[in-house]
Amino acid sequence: MTSPLISTPQRAADSPTRRIAHAPLVAAVRGRRERGGDWGEAVLAEFAETTGNLEAIRWTWGGLRATWHERRRRIHQLPRHVRITRRAVSVLIIAVIAGLAVNQWIMTVHTMPSGSMENTLLIGDRYLVDKTGFRVTGLHRNDIVEVSTPTSLRVKRVIGLPGDTISCAGGRVLVDGTPLDEPYLASDYPDETYTGCTTVTVPANQLYLLGDHRLVSQDSRQSGPVSENTIVGRMLLNLG
Repeated sequence: MTSPLISTPQRAADSPTRRIAHAPLVAAVRGRRERGGDWGEAVLAEFAETTGNLEAIRWTWGGLRATWHERRRRIHQLPRHVRITRRAVSVLIIAVIAGLAVNQWIMTVHTMPSGSMENTLLIGDRYLVDKTGFRVTGLHRNDIVEVSTPTSLRVKRVIGLPGDTISCAGGRVLVDGTPLDEPYLASDYPDETYTGCTTVTVPANQLYLLGDHRLVSQDSRQSGPVSENTIVGRMLLNLG
């Protein structure tokens, strides 16, 4: 004859639903310990007396709520300076994790490594980069973007979008035959406005990029349009 005294793990394994309901209750009561406190172990023991999946789920829900209130009660019994310290540490950890996540996937600050974007960005200027939003809104002409290359990260300006025909005449850039207004080019150095390029129609999913310092910049004039997939960020703000 089978003994009626069935242990908690055995009774909890009666069905997948009971096992799923039992697991969070064990985690809440014991954590990483082999055994929880007397009150928590009593809750686990009574779980074994539940019958059916629905009753097991209800018992787990009630046990989790009771466990949470019990932990809050124990925390409030700690000295005030201990509670303040624990809260400050928790806030600091959350802030660090959030900051790392933002820096990794949303926005970050980079430093201009070259003179290819003078005078918009000088060597050493710091700028804020959007790493996510531009994938939703899309890129537009005159956006300043970061381009990933096999050897470095370059900063350029979007001049041509897919379908645009880019040409150069008289030292000016033309988009579909219309001269482009480029007030960002340095006006006190006439040679800075010089631009020579081969006429090209920008293919789908590609961009035509130029640096603002046309005398030194290596860009689409030499290497042609670049894939939109190589854009890793868009400048939001020049921090100087």
